[in-house]
Amino acid sequence: MASSVSYEVFIASLVLCLSSSPAPFANARASQLVRSVCKQTQDQFGYNYKPCVKSLWKDIPIRLATNLKDLDIAVLKLAAANAALTKATFEKAFNATSKNANGMSAIKQCVDSYDFALGAFVFVVRGVNDGDKSVMEILTQAQDELVRCQRALASVEVQLPMPISATKFCIMLNRDVAFLVTSQLLNV
Repeated sequence: MASSVSYEVFIASLVLCLSSSPAPFANARASQLVRSVCKQTQDQFGYNYKPCVKSLWKDIPIRLATNLKDLDIAVLKLAAANAALTKATFEKAFNATSKNANGMSAIKQCVDSYDFALGAFVFVVRGVNDGDKSVMEILTQAQDELVRCQRALASVEVQLPMPISATKFCIMLNRDVAFLVTSQLLNV
């Protein structure tokens, strides 16, 4: 059962974040908007430019974005999809683990953290559409929850399979890109 879950997560992560661009877009060059945002994300958060562009450019709605608002919403929706996938993986791990097992509370924390992050990303999409500047605080809280999960896992030395780690990286990148774009969009 656990290997089946790991395989499913690996395939989903591969599709969402790490796979090559689809054939029609294999040689497509990232838009100036995506390149600019990834450069700013590199400067502000320390991400490498090329993996940022590669990760974002694989998503068709991001590719189709022509302005900051469209880009922001597409990135937030991608973050929500990745958060839902990661939450489901942690839920499966929680349900498959003995209630007395080492790390059970850490896994439960991650279920709760990714549940919050998922809701936060969905809420922020609505807030961006409404021009609600309070969404910046929600994005900060989502970041705090993702870090809380990471710390809970580290405190009991729970090792994550590579696909979950890759998806977590994508969620953090998407959150940071969304934070940057939302702050520009709402002039915060």
